[in-house]
Amino acid sequence: MIGGKLLAACIALAMLLGGCTHNVYMVGQNGTTGTAQVTTFGNHSGAITITLGGKVYTGQWVYAPQGGSVSFGTATAFSGGQSATASGFATGIPTSGPGSILASAADGSTLRCIFSYSENGQTGIGQCQDNRGEIYNLQIN
Repeated sequence: MIGGKLLAACIALAMLLGGCTHNVYMVGQNGTTGTAQVTTFGNHSGAITITLGGKVYTGQWVYAPQGGSVSFGTATAFSGGQSATASGFATGIPTSGPGSILASAADGSTLRCIFSYSENGQTGIGQCQDNRGEIYNLQIN
């Protein structure tokens, strides 16, 4: 019975950790600000909606993880005086990499962004440029 409870707990934890929400914040050189929220579920791409200076841009984002690391983890579950422990190594886990956002507004305006993202810190920085040439600094947290 302990094995079934441990498996259920591990599945619940994996589901909880698998989806992360990131806030995207942008500031232009002229003071225009923008925001977006992206929810990921282990994928490295998806849809995005950005509100920037009162205009709504929709499009796609993509992140290309690179590099790697070695990780070790241990989990112990207790139930009624019994316990079970599991441990393991993982290698080659991507830790950071480049990404891009391509989006457009209903009036034909476009926005393209490039950024660098760290999975360890779950943060990123980059720049965006609209079709008028305006530059925006980008933060992801």
